[in-house]
Amino acid sequence: MEENQANMSVTEQTTSNDTLDQTNVSQENNGSNQTPPDRTFTRDEVTQILKKRIDRYSNSMYKKYGVKDSAELDSLFEKAKGYDDISRQNSELSEKIAFLSNNINPDRYDDIRTYFKGKGLTFSEDLLKTHLTNHPEWLNKSTVAKPTTVIKVGNESTAKTQSSEKELAKRLYGDDLFD
Repeated sequence: MEENQANMSVTEQTTSNDTLDQTNVSQENNGSNQTPPDRTFTRDEVTQILKKRIDRYSNSMYKKYGVKDSAELDSLFEKAKGYDDISRQNSELSEKIAFLSNNINPDRYDDIRTYFKGKGLTFSEDLLKTHLTNHPEWLNKSTVAKPTTVIKVGNESTAKTQSSEKELAKRLYGDDLFD
């Protein structure tokens, strides 16, 4: 029976009220001139056959992904979506860190992404560094720092220290008060 299932064709017979009462399955014999009698399956039999096949397929899928049922399979797919999002965010952050650490002009970020994509290269900081030698225009043009001049505000303190309060008083009020 299993050998001939591939050669079965299904025909429908309807009653006068257009409901499906039976399904006829005729088997074709490949090598003989005799045709075996047509086998007739009821709707319930066909439903049972299909249900067994679907269950067998579902169980093989559950085994393939290492889960017990469809709820666990759905949970597994949700986790995979979350992993994809985290992976994408990780690569975006790695790219941004590479741009910042190599002093890349923010206006050139999209140009660099397009360049790597057009070359078929996967972006990495090491590749960025090697391509920077050929593309200095990607670098952030920093303004040349002007030399800083220090301007002292106020009086300079004298290096001379007053040896005593008496000398300080003489200097402030005059020598004639202390004679």
